[in-house]
Amino acid sequence: MMKILLLPLIGSLVLSGAAIADDTGDVEAVLEAYSAALAAEDVAAAETRVLSEGTEFTIFEGSGRNIGWADYRDHHLAPEFAADGFDIAVYDWRDYAIHVDGDTATATFTIRMEYSVHGEDRERD
Repeated sequence: MMKILLLPLIGSLVLSGAAIADDTGDVEAVLEAYSAALAAEDVAAAETRVLSEGTEFTIFEGSGRNIGWADYRDHHLAPEFAADGFDIAVYDWRDYAIHVDGDTATATFTIRMEYSVHGEDRERD
């Protein structure tokens, strides 16, 4: 089984399931699908791209951390997507640097976000 370890600017996570891949193109496709699910605020679709059981999925964002998919889903994604006045306009991953070694892949990338909070436009890159 291929595991994909992502080391993005704002997070670190391990993907599996559909993440079984033989080359960087397959890895990038999984990353794109996960990113698209988050851009669509579709937590169920994102979950199909991660190790949803246990604590292998880990996110470090700013000064916070979520250990395990359930922690990230329940304490970060779901509240953020349900928040009144929070709207994502652009959520894009790019500039992939992918390395595949046996059944493990690592990737770094840049995340671009354009969003509004209570009508105030913001962005991060």
